[in-house]
Amino acid sequence: MSTRSELEKDTLSFMDDMDPSGKNTERMKKLFLSFKSDNEFYKYMKEFFTNEDKNFAIAYEPFDNPVNSDFIHKLFKKYNIPLYERVYKPYLNGDKENPPATVYPMMVLDYPIKRLKQMVFKKNHTSISTNIRDAKTGQVTGADKIARVTDVEAYSLLVQELYNVAKEYYGPMSDDSAATYEMMRLIQRDGEVSLADLSNDPLNKVTMNTINYFMLGSCLSSNLIERTGYVLPITLKSKEEEVSTIKKG
Repeated sequence: MSTRSELEKDTLSFMDDMDPSGKNTERMKKLFLSFKSDNEFYKYMKEFFTNEDKNFAIAYEPFDNPVNSDFIHKLFKKYNIPLYERVYKPYLNGDKENPPATVYPMMVLDYPIKRLKQMVFKKNHTSISTNIRDAKTGQVTGADKIARVTDVEAYSLLVQELYNVAKEYYGPMSDDSAATYEMMRLIQRDGEVSLADLSNDPLNKVTMNTINYFMLGSCLSSNLIERTGYVLPITLKSKEEEVSTIKKG
């Protein structure tokens, strides 16, 4: 058996395991038949093995595919693919030689999971609009009150280390109206937006300002807005070069 025959056989066998319907296998067969000579085939496969961006995509029909946890576990076990590994995080302390690791092995697999807001909207048909807000606190109210991020959702974002999603939910999608307007403007202009392009000024956060003045009105010291104490380095990052976020005459 030639090398080409072995590669084709192994690839098609893997496709059968990945998709029992056989549709992906047929697609791969057509691809292999399109190479009229062995040279064309080997040239393609050489590029495939040397280019990390090259891959054989598996397509499934919506609502009719076997992709679930049991299916994945059986498939990985058959091909001796490690599914759980300890994930090291050198970015936490900057130590590349001895970085901290997860306590338990984690699934190292891109597994499509819908955002909680998408699930709520699809299953319960509830509001995800955030237009109706309380003028004092900036919190959603009235018909849009159910669109707020619940405590359970907040905990799940932190547990999954989805910090950028949390920043979005508690920044431009929350009570920071300046960031909200800028986000919508960039989306309308460019079709996309990055959190790095949005402002993060504590003076624009209605809830934080409300709590701050409630505390000041109660004769309690507060550094939520005033930089003194520097207990909120992430929130006040844009004001690092200023003595205070409050301009004094």
